[in-house]
Amino acid sequence: MSSASHLRARIAARAGASAAPTLLPARQRVGAGCGRRRPQRQGETPRGQAPTWVAYSTEAEAGSSKGADPQAAVEEESVEAPEPEPELPPLGPEYIPVLSLSELPKGTRKQVTVDNKEVMLFWYRKELRAIEAKSTAEAFYSEGFLNAKFTQDYGIVCPTTASVFSIVDGSILDWYPSNPVLRQLTPKDTCRPIEVYDVQERGGVLHVNPAGSLEDWQPESGLRSDFTMPGAVGTAKGGSDTSVENNNVYGVEPKMYIEGTDPDASPNLEDEATTSAVKNVSPATLVAGIVAIGIVAVAGTGVCVFYQNWVGLAVFWLLGISAVGYTAQTLTNFGADDSTNRM
Repeated sequence: MSSASHLRARIAARAGASAAPTLLPARQRVGAGCGRRRPQRQGETPRGQAPTWVAYSTEAEAGSSKGADPQAAVEEESVEAPEPEPELPPLGPEYIPVLSLSELPKGTRKQVTVDNKEVMLFWYRKELRAIEAKSTAEAFYSEGFLNAKFTQDYGIVCPTTASVFSIVDGSILDWYPSNPVLRQLTPKDTCRPIEVYDVQERGGVLHVNPAGSLEDWQPESGLRSDFTMPGAVGTAKGGSDTSVENNNVYGVEPKMYIEGTDPDASPNLEDEATTSAVKNVSPATLVAGIVAIGIVAVAGTGVCVFYQNWVGLAVFWLLGISAVGYTAQTLTNFGADDSTNRM
């Protein structure tokens, strides 16, 4: 009896009255070739050796074990469920909500006003950032960074001067690169850095801390010390975005005052309108004077033109204007308090 038949008899005797197990060969024996020997494939039993038999209790167990990978089973057991992301701590009161996250899609920029400061929010390399909205190289005449270009080294280019500012700390990376004359006439120390702000997201809302990077900033050199800091100037009508041509840059109104008064004191228009010079002229005198001057001017001009006396016409107008000016100055006492008339 062959070894294979002997093995089958022993397994059947041990099973007894129980269901006969299914016997499947672990390796298939290679059949005889057609006169030539072919290469042995993986999993085949070499010629001349008996196949190894494995006993399974059911056919389902045998079928499942055929495609099972022990290494994959171990890896599957070792995989654990991902841990939830830790909840971010709440922000302090110094952070002010400005926008919802949906209002700032990636690739867009938004300009907002935070604590009287113009701030531009944007995405850069999948990170949220916030900087001062206008270039300090152009000061109040700047059209802003909304359409400015970014560089590969975390910089933003001034639209007019081509100067480059860092969006990380606000420092000047390149100063007037295409204009060497202005670079020499206005050194880099005459321009302050742009302010950078911290921006955080909580619950789909963007918050900005208006206390930016220039809160404790001091100029490094003594070339200039009177820098206008962000938020120091109140907003006024005007600016590059208030006209159709986008060229109305006069958004900062200069301080106006009457000469001889305190520039810091607000003028009282009612008191200034009723000066002593105006009080010397009554409305009746003013109307009568205007009518009389008109009659004389028309009559004198008509006579000179009728007789075609052009020299006389010129002399008439010269004397008439001088007489009107002298009379007005005498009645109103205009210019008596002017410091420019004093010797």
